[in-house]
Amino acid sequence: MKLRNVLLWLLCWFALSGCNSDTAPLQPPPVSTPEPFEFTHQGLSGLIIKRLYQQQDNILALTNNGLYQQQPQQNSWQLIGLEGYELQDLAMITDQHWLAAVNLQNDTESAGIHLQESFDAGDSWLEVSRPFGENGEHEGIYALHYDPLQQRLYATGHGVLAQSDNLGISWQKLQGDWNMLAQPNSALALTPERSQIWWGGQGAIENGVLFSYRLADGHTQAFSELLPDPSVYYNVRFANNAVYACGEGGIVMTTNNGASWTSLLPEANHRFYFDVAIDPNRNGRLYTAGWNKSFSEPQPLILQWSDDAGQSWQSLQYQGVADLFGGVRSMLLVQQQQQSYLYLGLYKGGMMKVRLE
Repeated sequence: MKLRNVLLWLLCWFALSGCNSDTAPLQPPPVSTPEPFEFTHQGLSGLIIKRLYQQQDNILALTNNGLYQQQPQQNSWQLIGLEGYELQDLAMITDQHWLAAVNLQNDTESAGIHLQESFDAGDSWLEVSRPFGENGEHEGIYALHYDPLQQRLYATGHGVLAQSDNLGISWQKLQGDWNMLAQPNSALALTPERSQIWWGGQGAIENGVLFSYRLADGHTQAFSELLPDPSVYYNVRFANNAVYACGEGGIVMTTNNGASWTSLLPEANHRFYFDVAIDPNRNGRLYTAGWNKSFSEPQPLILQWSDDAGQSWQSLQYQGVADLFGGVRSMLLVQQQQQSYLYLGLYKGGMMKVRLE
């Protein structure tokens, strides 16, 4: 028998022996799929993190009891002022000159919401007497935005959008009216090309209200019933030609300046979505997270993300602390040390830092 035939016969015999053996064939070891995100809790438990801003390399957290700052390469937060005050919003006129709309903690009267001013990046604050209204009357300020190119300050109240060219000494009404019977309107955003202002909140009958104001000619639009009432809007964000409005009941989006709208989370069922973060480095990537209206009970932290501009979503529940107050009240996506991070300000749960994939 030729050598080649002998080798072929031996190979066939070994193959048949393997098939008849009682020993199962070896299987490759299981491959563990890593989580796409890494969560790190950074303290501030018990506080409501209402808004997050980036100021140069620092991150600012506006809470229901003071203003906190995180410095670069640190995972801890430092109180830098306004302890005992609930912060509604903050406008940075320059790196050192800041204006904050605040009210005493647990003070629900809108007349108690006033401006505090700092000229040293929050190290010290002075109360300023500048009525937000007309004829010396004052109502609460719930959102602030400063346009450094026009040197103009914008603010919203219960049902009014106003502007000031002298840092709040006097105000000019743009849309709505003063002292309206309505809930706070805390959503306020200027489009990237500075042509429109979008703002909104809640009307007098717990109805979600959203508006746009065109700066060139004062053209106004009002949008209602985009989300099922009762509802309220908290933030407006922009990406390319899209406008995203976040509120109770989900997130809605328009790509034609409000002519038509798409609900991105149709199954939200009155869950609150205070914000959406848009990843500038990944086309179509969005992040959001919600809050069930529970003021005193823990709830899970569930991060949601989309890779197709909100048409479909994936979700991941944080598995760290079982009794975490994981409802998300604010969001901020930043680049730090060539890595993307998402900061999640929780409702009484403190601050969560998420390292993105």
